[in-house]
Amino acid sequence: MILALILGWAVLYADRTALYPLLSVIADSLGISSASAGAITSAYFLLYVLPQIPSGFAADRWGAKRVLISMFALSGLGILGFGLFGTSFPLLLFFSALHGFGASAYYPCCFGTMLSTVPPEKRGLSSGLIGIGMAVGTIGGMAVSGPLYQFFGSYRIPFILLAVPSVLVILMFVKYLPDVRNDVSPSLAAYGRLFRDRDIWKINIATFTSLYGFWAAATWGPTFLQAERGFSLAQSGLYTGLIALTALPGGILWGRLSDRFGRKRTALFVLPASAAGLFLLTRAQGTPAIMATLLLFGLFSNTAFTPIAISWVGDIVSRRHPGSMGAAVGFFNGSVMSSAVLAPLLSGFLRDVTGSLVPAIIAGVVLMIAGTVLLLFTPGRAGNE
Repeated sequence: MILALILGWAVLYADRTALYPLLSVIADSLGISSASAGAITSAYFLLYVLPQIPSGFAADRWGAKRVLISMFALSGLGILGFGLFGTSFPLLLFFSALHGFGASAYYPCCFGTMLSTVPPEKRGLSSGLIGIGMAVGTIGGMAVSGPLYQFFGSYRIPFILLAVPSVLVILMFVKYLPDVRNDVSPSLAAYGRLFRDRDIWKINIATFTSLYGFWAAATWGPTFLQAERGFSLAQSGLYTGLIALTALPGGILWGRLSDRFGRKRTALFVLPASAAGLFLLTRAQGTPAIMATLLLFGLFSNTAFTPIAISWVGDIVSRRHPGSMGAAVGFFNGSVMSSAVLAPLLSGFLRDVTGSLVPAIIAGVVLMIAGTVLLLFTPGRAGNE
């Protein structure tokens, strides 16, 4: 089961991150602004975020496996359409949004299945292991899209090729995923209590700040390295992908430590460390310093921090809101991934206004510090749970 979920994330993240090194290429090819190029990514995440909670409801009601497979197939059609028909700005927006809509069910179904079948003392570790797929997909997507573009001379070819594993991984889901269903569907009143839980809101908002910083760096990092640090197209995607390299051990390490020493204690170390790493990116000069900074940032960002947060939410839901795990995970991911809608667009806007991506990165640092403060007022695993 865990291996299938890892491979699913690897495919989805490769599909989405392959776009980032090509944002400036697409902008030049179509004659659009940086903000418009960022909007292509934002369209994906807008349609990715909006169905998160409905997808969680559907998983609770009809089974996570059925919902995951159906929507994953739709995501594959979106990435194929992006490659075959993405010859204009409106078409790129449409197929990016379709891909995001199909991918929207994966998080609530994936982590809802894991949190419902894995004991609490192993949730952090299991979340970290699943995060391997996110890291591998991030590295793969960013590393291959630039060279494929340079070899074929078309920004659409990488997405046509990525559609193949998007279809093949569905066969693994059919064979290896358990069919997790609730015996009784929670009432509307029970869902209402879930969505009013202040501690879940605090964790969600803090994770939003963590992911805002990550997506600002991931989506516009290649352009930052090209325009402000003199890297080539292929180098910029490869080096930005280093963020995911250290996230591989980071997610497992921090997830496991949160199982042993508590979610709050671990999160209060990881989130400010991530903010520090992101800030250092604005100061780093020269290839060795930039590589070291990206590796440091990856050790504490996104797939390194998220296993702590989702396990923390899972602890709360299993105690306070039984039977609502799918909706809770959809609520969590919808909240935190709204950062991926805002970060590319706002970062592109700040670049258009200032002529640099440094202010956009600093904005992410400030938000992450605010998220750390919010976690100080959130009860830990041993608090009033």
